[in-house]
Amino acid sequence: MLSGSSDAQILRACCDDPAFRATRSPYVVLDGELTAVGANAAFCTATLRTPAELVGRPLLEALPDNPELPGTGGVAALTASLSRVLRLGLRDHLPVQRHDVPAAAGAPGFVERVWVTVNSPLVSPDGRVIGVLHHIEDVTGLISPGPDGSDLAAAALARALDTENTHLRARFARHVSIEQAKGALMAQRGCSADEAFTLLRRLSHETNRKLHVVAEALLADTVGQRP
Repeated sequence: MLSGSSDAQILRACCDDPAFRATRSPYVVLDGELTAVGANAAFCTATLRTPAELVGRPLLEALPDNPELPGTGGVAALTASLSRVLRLGLRDHLPVQRHDVPAAAGAPGFVERVWVTVNSPLVSPDGRVIGVLHHIEDVTGLISPGPDGSDLAAAALARALDTENTHLRARFARHVSIEQAKGALMAQRGCSADEAFTLLRRLSHETNRKLHVVAEALLADTVGQRP
């Protein structure tokens, strides 16, 4: 495996992607311990949380079950889904699920929420699952959980989320390449992360190729030189 950025650095780079920050869809990036590495503004709005209430905390601690509705099982269902993603490395859909959220700071109790959820693996260049992209859509009042969780509208929405998640994960993959290339340059030249990034940008400008393409080419050359 190429020396370079840690898994945590790669996940943080995903959270820095402008598309992740700007999309109106609620997303949070989780590490392998299901701790929130970063949450976008849409996720904070949907869950009534501030970034400080999410980032650096286990997601299921920040979003517990409503104690007044012990039978909804939101935490259990989400835990099982996230665990499957980490174990199998496959995208996992949850059926329509009620999982209320704590009221915003200063207000008592919980606020009703019903979600459609898609959890997707985040994979390192060497093929390890290092985190989960957790994507929710608030369907409270629009779609109700059925006896078996099935709903045609929910299924159609989940397919749409799949497409959006695929595009976002492709952007993340480019960030991973750039972070790995920075790490390779740092190891080869003994330079800082900022200096490595400056070099990549200069190569991108001089060759008239996108930054992630230059990074991928450098990584391929580095691998080819290894015994």
